[in-house]
Amino acid sequence: MNVIPHPSGLHEQLDRLPSEPGVYEMLDAAGKVLYVGKAAELRSRVRSYFQASRAHSARLDAMVERVAEVRTIIVKSESEALLLECNLIKQHKPPFNIRLKDDKKYPYLKVTLGEAFPRVIFTRKLVRDGGAYFGPFSNAGGLRDVIDLIRRTLPLRTCKYTDIGVNYHRPCLQYHIKRCLAPCAFLQSKGDYDATVRDVMLFLQGRHRVLVDRLKREMDFASDQLAFEHAARLRDRIRDLERVMARQEVVWKSQVDMDLIAGAHGQGVSCMEVFFVRSGKLLGQDYFLVEGTEGRRPDEVLSSFVEQFYAASPAIPKEIMLESRIPNAGELERALSSVRGSRVRIVVPERGQRAEYMRKVSRNAEQHLADHLAKRDVAKERTTVALEELAASLGLPALPARVECFDISHVSGTNVVGSMVVFEEGRPARSEYRRFKIQGDERNDDFANMKQMLARRLRYLTPEYQAAAPGKERKFAKRPSLLLIDGGRGQLNAALEVLAELDLVALPVAALAKQFEELYVPGEDLPVVLAANSPALHLVQQLRDEAHRLAIGYHRGLRSKALVASVLDAIPGVGPARRRALLRAFGSASGVRQASAAELAAVRGITPELADKIREALNAPAASS
Repeated sequence: MNVIPHPSGLHEQLDRLPSEPGVYEMLDAAGKVLYVGKAAELRSRVRSYFQASRAHSARLDAMVERVAEVRTIIVKSESEALLLECNLIKQHKPPFNIRLKDDKKYPYLKVTLGEAFPRVIFTRKLVRDGGAYFGPFSNAGGLRDVIDLIRRTLPLRTCKYTDIGVNYHRPCLQYHIKRCLAPCAFLQSKGDYDATVRDVMLFLQGRHRVLVDRLKREMDFASDQLAFEHAARLRDRIRDLERVMARQEVVWKSQVDMDLIAGAHGQGVSCMEVFFVRSGKLLGQDYFLVEGTEGRRPDEVLSSFVEQFYAASPAIPKEIMLESRIPNAGELERALSSVRGSRVRIVVPERGQRAEYMRKVSRNAEQHLADHLAKRDVAKERTTVALEELAASLGLPALPARVECFDISHVSGTNVVGSMVVFEEGRPARSEYRRFKIQGDERNDDFANMKQMLARRLRYLTPEYQAAAPGKERKFAKRPSLLLIDGGRGQLNAALEVLAELDLVALPVAALAKQFEELYVPGEDLPVVLAANSPALHLVQQLRDEAHRLAIGYHRGLRSKALVASVLDAIPGVGPARRRALLRAFGSASGVRQASAAELAAVRGITPELADKIREALNAPAASS
């Protein structure tokens, strides 16, 4: 075939490509992932990108020119390829892929069916532990409202006890305000509790009419048996459910479960609207932002959104209705059916009631996109004003495109840590954040601790370091436009000493003193005082607060880990190896503290007897202080 000129090593890779299904990654010369895709036959699909005779878009041509390496992963099935592709897109965020924005962080409602007495909880993690998940929700506040409604209407426990039904616990406030019937105190039987769980599942599945009809029969029976208090509770539940039903729109008569999806596109971003229909009723709607859509066809965006939205979803409906046809509908149907465990149909309405309703979904997408773009423009304008005002107030030569803020956290010189947060163009660049554990003998000296942290960060900007590794990707190599130190004149002087030692005195620096929110700058006796309503003040406060949050969180984690480690060390039978195994199994000290005896005993080397001792030691008053 006629191949686009590329390094010989790449052509050798193309010649060795397997003729099997899988996922491929396109990398540039620095090893950065440019694009992730999947293919039923890797060899022909990947080689097609490099055929000079094939017509490509300008976007695709720009990507192909940068490709220096291709990596492939062979898989067994389309569903496996779908999951792997979406996970790799989430992990690498390739610039040439369409990306569901922040999709890993969308919240879900979880019914913890893996527990003997299940709960309804808010979660952002999908774990295969037997629980039932509903979502995702784009609005965390809306999800919490749903959970609150369930707890008022169908009371389940909120406590984290793992021994309910075995040991007695005193009823908590939830029992006294009628939001739990206290199975922990043996005031509700397992059978009655399980019946409530089934009601919750019916509610979440949208089968409200079935639930209300059954509750009415139970209410009538309770009334006939003169159990008026129980009948009154059932009456109140029915009223709450009927209010919910009154707000729900009947989309069509068939008792079908489906999601309706349409999109709106503009200014490099797309807004995908999803209507959730269960048993023919509209349960809710959400919109999701998709990035990297500049120059992409609407059907490409729609197809990529469906893939990423449902790849790891625990709640794929029987039907997915789209506003337009997508090129890989058959392939996607097979992959989603495999993930769901039963047939999934992708349909596109052409006329009639469904087509009319799909236009409503599309109209909502257009409105939400317009709202997002308007907010983005306002936020951008405010950020520009803040940066301009900050530059003028501090006498900076240009707008501070990259601001780095530093903070120190410790308690009496123990577990001393530092944080560095980065704002680029006035917005948090969280991938650039760094945490520092202060090295050497710990001491209660904020100036010395700040000097050490700054020296460790700023040494990467020195000419000596830059000359030692020319052309290589260097950690901390980006030069900040402004260093912002949390503190007053003393912290500023500590920073200036470091800058002088590293011959970086030209680097702009300022210190923000918390008491009066004043900015201290080099060479000025009096601090810079920004107006209370100043956008620049709000920006530096946001930077300072973010650095403080990061440092405090790191310090608390280390302190908790040290406390748990010291308590574990005091338990006979728990040595360094078992302590490491526990921390590795539960991820953190707080994870060990929250684990049940059964979960502790599941760790290799931990017997049930030792697990009970660990639980007792970690929950003792001294360990909890």
